[in-house]
Amino acid sequence: MATVHVIATGGTIAGTTSDTGTVPTESGRDLLEAYPESVEHVDIELEQLTQTPSSELALDDLVDLAARVRAVAADVDGVVVLHGTDTIEETAYYLDLVLDVNSPVVCTGAQRPHDAISPDGPANVRGALDAASHEHVRSGSYVFFNDRLHAARAVTKRHSSNLAAYGSGNYGPVAERTPEGLWFYRHPDSLSTMIPVRDVTATVEIVATSTDTTGSQIIDAVDRGVDGLVVDGLGLGNVPGAVADAIRTAVGDGIDVVITTRCRDGVVSPVYGADGGAAVLEEAGAMFASNLSAQKARIKLLAALSTRSDRPIRPLFDAALFDGHGYVRSTTGWEDAH
Repeated sequence: MATVHVIATGGTIAGTTSDTGTVPTESGRDLLEAYPESVEHVDIELEQLTQTPSSELALDDLVDLAARVRAVAADVDGVVVLHGTDTIEETAYYLDLVLDVNSPVVCTGAQRPHDAISPDGPANVRGALDAASHEHVRSGSYVFFNDRLHAARAVTKRHSSNLAAYGSGNYGPVAERTPEGLWFYRHPDSLSTMIPVRDVTATVEIVATSTDTTGSQIIDAVDRGVDGLVVDGLGLGNVPGAVADAIRTAVGDGIDVVITTRCRDGVVSPVYGADGGAAVLEEAGAMFASNLSAQKARIKLLAALSTRSDRPIRPLFDAALFDGHGYVRSTTGWEDAH
């Protein structure tokens, strides 16, 4: 029988509803004891790391979680993290980036609280345990939700309340839970470039863009001494001209600036010129985050800036369009990295 270490952090899966709203009140032990048919096929080790909605988790909580996974991973077949849904994709991606362990880490949670008429927590726990203990899932970080296993890099929350909240865009899920067990659509490998960091010491902020956005947020952030910025651009990574001017100033002041797109699908690319085109931003020294969302690009930049090493940051963003799929950008097009 496989052994799975379960780390509970709170979230809706542990929530109960009162007059003041839903808050996490149920411990990890309470949850597992309430779902006996979900855990009977594995040996469970359990710890309660925190009892916090994921919207209130801090970077220190992610660092602590990664440290606990490192401490237990060698002695178990897999790790399951019970987590709130708001930022589960960021936590999973952080773990995917920074952990060098041979056991898979599967994050799961629930859209409905524990005391709802039809909670989704029990099925998600069962599926996460199945994935974490599966013989074909041996490394990497994942999110299991609504009978689907998603790779950490690709997954994002696409619906605020529906049970089918998570999707992986053009990547698709890694596997689906069926009555016969997990059905795999692709090999369960991490898609992330590892950044071996054990603490987050940097500060990175996200700047949104829309019609006629000014560069004031960027200038304010630079004045406050941030280490990096993620600018969530338009289309292929374009921004209003005033934002481009502010980015140029930030880069000149030694701030690492990464460009993402607010589009759900597609990549950023330095195609357009004009005052705020992505080609202008590339010339100014900005980096491009391929198809990473702004929130995941922030996690990656935080990790990269916290390594305290001489490893250059730019290749982590500019080089890999598919980030782990083996393709790198060159002056003549796309080449196989292997």
